[in-house]
Amino acid sequence: MLRTIKLFLALALSGYLMGCGTDSSSGDRTDGSGDASTQGVKISTSSGSGSANSNFSLRITDAPIDGLENVVLQFIAVEMKLKSGAWTKYTLPAPKPIDLLALQGLTTADLLINMPIEAGEYKQVRFIVDDAPMANRVKVKGGAWKELQVPGGSTTGLKVNQNFTIPDDRKINFTVDFDLRKSVKLQSKSGKYKFKAKMKLVVDTDVGFIRGSVHPSVLMDKSCSDGDIDTHNAVYVYSGHNTTPGDIDEDSPSNNEPITTSMIQYDYSTGLYMFEAAFLAEGDYTIAFTCNANAEVLDDDDDGDDGDDNDDDALQFFGVQNVSILVTDTTFLKP
Repeated sequence: MLRTIKLFLALALSGYLMGCGTDSSSGDRTDGSGDASTQGVKISTSSGSGSANSNFSLRITDAPIDGLENVVLQFIAVEMKLKSGAWTKYTLPAPKPIDLLALQGLTTADLLINMPIEAGEYKQVRFIVDDAPMANRVKVKGGAWKELQVPGGSTTGLKVNQNFTIPDDRKINFTVDFDLRKSVKLQSKSGKYKFKAKMKLVVDTDVGFIRGSVHPSVLMDKSCSDGDIDTHNAVYVYSGHNTTPGDIDEDSPSNNEPITTSMIQYDYSTGLYMFEAAFLAEGDYTIAFTCNANAEVLDDDDDGDDGDDNDDDALQFFGVQNVSILVTDTTFLKP
């Protein structure tokens, strides 16, 4: 059977992502004066921090995972660390639960908006989460809520070790992109879920996105995991052109491990099965489709048995194609 994937590639114009699913009312103000969005957030700094003459906003999105209906993290603070070692901590007025699984494609959730910050070179962002019972939790499809263990989440936090710059007297918008397919682990022996954060931080004006559709016949091919057209379908995105698609291997990561994934879902507005991989830096990529995404078992291996009959070797890829992202242009890739 001939497998074809119809792709529509739209690359974000500079600044486009700033207005998608976000609050654009803050504009380019840098003083934060009279901005109600800063009220209630407690801001503390370590010794050596200078004047906060710049502003930033921080939003959250994610790459999805199969088998779960909800993945909730309850945030209580964010810490920004300068290369000098000085840091600024932003403590939320109340714990803020965010369902990461509801944030796909260009959909984001606001965490901090128009916050004052010192300009300079930064090297780390930490997300502090609540440690109260069931504050962090997952809901299995067709099942009950279960607690999501987040080791160190309430103390050292979920860390993004990444260099970035806050310009002087400027406003900058960030998005942190969680990859749930890599982050959520099932401990097969105990049946508990653990969160080992895999995420990246991007500047909204420096990224683009890939959007496309998949023909329904591909989703019902006999090689798929089951006959349900709406299950186990995903697009994997790899760095560089002509990359041989590989699976996610946390124990032995390789150059052909995906940098992100995207689920394929029916879009009622278009009548098509669509996917969207967002917040990708400018550059070359390889994309590939699979209808066996459930074969990607990310088990914590606490007893050496993943408890699933599927094996990673069953992960099959189709429709491998090169794409390029330019944030200053819009490109269409015809099938």
